[in-house]
Amino acid sequence: MDAFFRGFLLVGALASVGAGFRTPNFVVEAPTAEFAKQVGEAAEIYRKELAIEWTGQPLPGNWKQPCPISVKVGNIGAGGKTTFNFQAGEVYGWRMEIQGTEQRILDSVLPHEINHTIFASHFRRPLPRWADEGAASLIEHDSERNRLRDIHSKVMGTRRKIPLKALLDIKNYPQDKQDVLTLYAEGHSLADFLIQNSSKPQYLQLMAMAYDRGWEPALKTLYGYKSIDALEKEWDQWVMAGSAKLNIPAGSQVATRERNPSESPIIRSQSPDELPKLGEPKPIKTRGTAEERDLNVVAETPTAPSRRSRNGLQEPLLTLETVSSGAAKIPQMPPGRFEDGDQ
Repeated sequence: MDAFFRGFLLVGALASVGAGFRTPNFVVEAPTAEFAKQVGEAAEIYRKELAIEWTGQPLPGNWKQPCPISVKVGNIGAGGKTTFNFQAGEVYGWRMEIQGTEQRILDSVLPHEINHTIFASHFRRPLPRWADEGAASLIEHDSERNRLRDIHSKVMGTRRKIPLKALLDIKNYPQDKQDVLTLYAEGHSLADFLIQNSSKPQYLQLMAMAYDRGWEPALKTLYGYKSIDALEKEWDQWVMAGSAKLNIPAGSQVATRERNPSESPIIRSQSPDELPKLGEPKPIKTRGTAEERDLNVVAETPTAPSRRSRNGLQEPLLTLETVSSGAAKIPQMPPGRFEDGDQ
């Protein structure tokens, strides 16, 4: 009788937390077995196809440990976060939480978060916040992308706009949620602009070259801009003209500097979700010490096994946490873990 009762309680407990589904690289926990299977299979497809889209080839093999995905489904804001660790040139310790309607999870949140794992696996180090989030947001549904475009158009010409030189150097999420929205919106727009001017692989090349040589040399070499200010001027003109499709000729690696700013924009359907109101800007502040901001560190995990570099010195463990676009959709997180998003 006791054994039966314990078994009954166990079955009830499992049912209360949902159903699971496992793939080679993901372990999904969702409200139903059917949706857990959908998420798991979609995650594997995104993992393969997004890697090919950005780098020209799939990731080399499966991860040593699968990424747990916790799914919350409902008529709630779409959003998610992904945590992983960098150490000694390795990336591991994946953990993902996603939420929203089934449709938005599958067509926006899941690919957004998977894209972060692709970038992390490719670079094996933190990336600039705008670049990682901007690239991931390009994969989302048009309704989510239009939300970001609308936010961006609202901050243009206001004090809330983040100047490009400041945007390029932001390594952690701002503390103010409205500044987070602006960061996402500008990152989405800049990534879109640069990729339309070249290609997705060249965008990754820009990240690598800028890391080694700085932004201005990388932009001049790959895109033909003499300075960051020159890029910002042309980017702003494109945004003010409606962010129209650039129609860059096939095979062109560098955008022409002579484009018609009056080109008609493509108008897409707007998100039914209400956009947050933008108030007066505040000085952009990111959490963590100056050293943490420079390293793009979210948290150091002293209980994790330490690793040694080739010179025998212990290398720091960087635990990064990514957050899906839209501050209004960002789930609540423990204090001190809201910094590094989506890398």
